Amino acid sequence: MAPASVERMTALSQEIAAKTKIITDYLTANNLDAASYDVNGLAEFPIPIEEGETYKARLDLIALTKELHDIALGPSESVRYLAWDLPLQGVNNLSLQAIWDFKIAQAVPLDGIISYDDLTAKVKDLNNGLDTPMLNLRRIIRHAMTNRIFVEPKKGFVAHNRSSRLILESPTMSSWVGFMCSDLGLPVANVVNAMRKWPGSEESNETSVNLTYGQDLPWFDFIQKDKEFANRYNLAMAAHGVGEGYSVQRVVEGYAWDRLPEGATVVDMGGNQGYVSFAIAEAFPKLNFVVQDTPGMRTPETIGKVPDALQPRVQLTTHDFFTPQTVIADAYFFRMIFHGFSDKYSVQILQALVPALRPGTKIILNDGGLPEPGTAGYMEEKAMRTLDMFMQVTVNAREREPDDWRDLFKRADERYKVLDVWMPPKSRMWFVEAEWTGQ
Repeated sequence: MAPASVERMTALSQEIAAKTKIITDYLTANNLDAASYDVNGLAEFPIPIEEGETYKARLDLIALTKELHDIALGPSESVRYLAWDLPLQGVNNLSLQAIWDFKIAQAVPLDGIISYDDLTAKVKDLNNGLDTPMLNLRRIIRHAMTNRIFVEPKKGFVAHNRSSRLILESPTMSSWVGFMCSDLGLPVANVVNAMRKWPGSEESNETSVNLTYGQDLPWFDFIQKDKEFANRYNLAMAAHGVGEGYSVQRVVEGYAWDRLPEGATVVDMGGNQGYVSFAIAEAFPKLNFVVQDTPGMRTPETIGKVPDALQPRVQLTTHDFFTPQTVIADAYFFRMIFHGFSDKYSVQILQALVPALRPGTKIILNDGGLPEPGTAGYMEEKAMRTLDMFMQVTVNAREREPDDWRDLFKRADERYKVLDVWMPPKSRMWFVEAEWTGQ
């Protein structure tokens, strides 16, 4: 009988074949192409989340092939390769950073090919005369090719593939690459140093970003100082948030809003210009909304407009959620607020609600979350735990597991009772529902 480790490799190969067949049968039946690195190929798989079994088969395939890949490497090589992948301490994303920084994608023609010598001249022109020797440029591009970025159709000539074309044509993807590889490259490498300098800090201005850039501003104040940086961050976050799992529709469908009393008032805290409240109000015409945000979001230049049909039921008002709440309501709603704050400040936000709370008042959170270890698929858990690390880099905040949410409410006030913590179907964001049990 084969050792268990060998049997696992055999089982993985069989599962991979089975999952691949589910996907290819679906694509064939619907006359669809698979994603492809060909320059004109599909950038994403055409399998929507609504295609339950097929959608899951693709996620399973990614996890299974990753596991087989890791087993084939073995623990020793896996750890060495992982160390190589550290931003700027290794090389795996160094070539990607260079492609973005030196505008190499813009220098390669979309149609046709270009020699390394001609490419070197074009890159120099695009970078205000900065000299990047041909051998360095070739080294960068040939390394990027090992990550399926660019192709060399014949020796000495470069052409686009689908990945490099995305960097060229998609502002959100280009911004994502620049933000992650360049803006955050050094801060990521400095996280451990920041942890040593400020042990256990929950302050948003004691992060690796502060240490790297030698400044003491909180993250969002820091990026707003540079309009180009701020725009790149906003576009990068648009690239991250794209897709069904983050859509407003998942907020509308993911919580039983119809369980709130008829005529109930919901305060949307930190609700920006109210677009989430608009969507919920349209779907649930018996609810009223008060959308609160800071004064900076309510100036004549920044304030949005409530659609005419919703004006009787939706207001845009001013409030800082760190100050005592004055609007008495049936429910208080926070979307993507708490994951941006450490526990210290999240507790303060919950405590500031207390003056307005009445028995049975609901507190509804729609936020990032972490699954219990081993309870989610590889892709979901990897993405969320990577985002958790990202929150430490920038703001000393974190994503939370279900028990973390319960502890947070308890720390804020024993009279809070967490009713449920769940991630709705088709969503990548979690809901937390709590109730006020005090008088």
